[in-house]
Amino acid sequence: MSDINSIGRAALLAFKPPEKLSLSEWADNYAFLSAESSAEGGRWRTLPYQKGIMDAITDPTVEQVTVMKSARVGYSKILNHVIGYHVHQDPAPIMLVQPTIEDAQGYSKEEIAPMLRDTPCLKGLVSEAKAKDGANTIMQKQFPGGTLSLVGANSPRGFRRVSRRIVLFDEVDGYPPSAGAEGDQIKLGIRRTEYYWNRKIVSGSTPTVKDFSRIERMYSQSDMRRYYVPCPDCGHMQYLRWANIRWTDGDPSTAAYCCEKCGVFIPHSKKRWMVERGEWRGTSDFNGKHVGFHIWAAYSYSPNAAWSNLVEEFLDAKHDAEQLKTWVNTILGEVWEDEYASKISGESLMERAAEEKYKHECPPAEVLLLVCGCDCQDDRLSMSVWGYARDEEAYLVDRVVLHGSPSRPEVWAQLDEVLQNPYETEDGRSLNIEVCCIDSGGHHTQEVYGYARERAAMGVIAIKGMGQKGKPPLGKPSKVDINFKGRAMKNGAQLFPVGVDGVKSLLFGRLKHNDPGPGYLHFYPTVGPDYFSELTAERQVLRYRNGFPERVWVKKSQSPNEALDEMVYAYAALHRLYQKFDRRSIWDQFEKRNEPKQAAQLGSKQQKRPKRRNFVQSW
Repeated sequence: MSDINSIGRAALLAFKPPEKLSLSEWADNYAFLSAESSAEGGRWRTLPYQKGIMDAITDPTVEQVTVMKSARVGYSKILNHVIGYHVHQDPAPIMLVQPTIEDAQGYSKEEIAPMLRDTPCLKGLVSEAKAKDGANTIMQKQFPGGTLSLVGANSPRGFRRVSRRIVLFDEVDGYPPSAGAEGDQIKLGIRRTEYYWNRKIVSGSTPTVKDFSRIERMYSQSDMRRYYVPCPDCGHMQYLRWANIRWTDGDPSTAAYCCEKCGVFIPHSKKRWMVERGEWRGTSDFNGKHVGFHIWAAYSYSPNAAWSNLVEEFLDAKHDAEQLKTWVNTILGEVWEDEYASKISGESLMERAAEEKYKHECPPAEVLLLVCGCDCQDDRLSMSVWGYARDEEAYLVDRVVLHGSPSRPEVWAQLDEVLQNPYETEDGRSLNIEVCCIDSGGHHTQEVYGYARERAAMGVIAIKGMGQKGKPPLGKPSKVDINFKGRAMKNGAQLFPVGVDGVKSLLFGRLKHNDPGPGYLHFYPTVGPDYFSELTAERQVLRYRNGFPERVWVKKSQSPNEALDEMVYAYAALHRLYQKFDRRSIWDQFEKRNEPKQAAQLGSKQQKRPKRRNFVQSW
């Protein structure tokens, strides 16, 4: 009889629905990390700061969860657990939105597939992707009671004709401005949930630039939670701030956290103790539906997120605006306030130039190569010669204006003379201009094409500025010379696109540097005020196009901006060398190239750069 009862109880347990768990409980009980998508494979263990985020996602009273984050905090794994939870515990139609279709495909292969394979409770619930099986593909997964759709934010089709209870937005700051004519992807995705009373909208991302960051805007609409931790000495609860991480100059290993109340320096060894006793607290009013979390690398248990490591990365990045922006976004999880362009004045740059020791037309000993940017106007060619040292420390070597219409051959002959005459460095080396970028966007396009075609062996290339966001400093060229059949000529001129907006932002960030070193921009002391007026003639302004914010570069006045354009084109010329040489070893290569020349010149007097004729004027 007891055997019969045991069998009966076992049968009833077999049909018993699974215990209702929170997301963190489910993950701790069932989730496994795959070796190919994790630093350490094996059973998942929820970290203290992750628990609040995860349980908010399965809290029936919460409708929307926003996570503004740094790297190294495990957000991608949390998204995986959300999917695994609903496949196993609470079947529902799910949509996961990645920035692009390619990102969605990669996420499916690298994250979803290993999770379904290595998590025992999920085995067999989702069949493997098969090309001939329309129900289960790389971008579409079906399981009992639900479906998972993976969508690229750049695809308007992905948001059509579907209803989803769960919508997961990943890296929203990486989304394009809109999904074609359909509009904003976030709104499109949320619209797919309107028929569900128990819908869930989860958004997460590393932020980007202030006023442009989607995740910052969404976080500001939430209750803006921060993770508060206690001071081991006085018990005061506080959230970690970068400003309170202190270290001895030159020694990142001394990094410690200064308590904002008692001032005691807390060593990194106490971080885990603090995080384990922490709690999430809202810093804004809760509207009853939308919770938001901000988390950054200082809380992470990752060995790479030790406070000393964060300091080292900061010290490496602080001299370069682009690197510092990346550090602020990916380590602090904060937006980058891109206001430096409006804070730089020609007067301040001129004062800085007055402190330089090198002379006009005489590159310092540190310079390894010369490049040139040339702007083509209706009545002149204006050019700047820049010398580059290691780590892109740059020196203005020369500024030349060739007067006359570019339609006249003699003006281009004058340019030949400038490009063919070498510059003598302070240590006696002779440097030629390696690459010259000439703007073709004016009224003399064909003349520029012709000159570039005939002078390609001299490193002359025709360029055209491209104002779109995300363009590289120098893109791949296109053939612009065609024959009578309309076909591109084999040896015809090539046109190189230049991402001018991105380069301007980068260079303005470098103009703000106060200490010489990587990325610093030097100007010889005799540069005139007109040059610096041209250099600072533009600023970035915030504008809206089709409802989306964008930053555009505009002139402050009607004054010329040629010096700025020339600096941009010269930087593009440097990137032409990056295309031709191994970027990782280019400085070593140019240093070796200069060694025999330097040795040979020590025993003989180097010929001076000839004085310019009247048709060449410099600042």
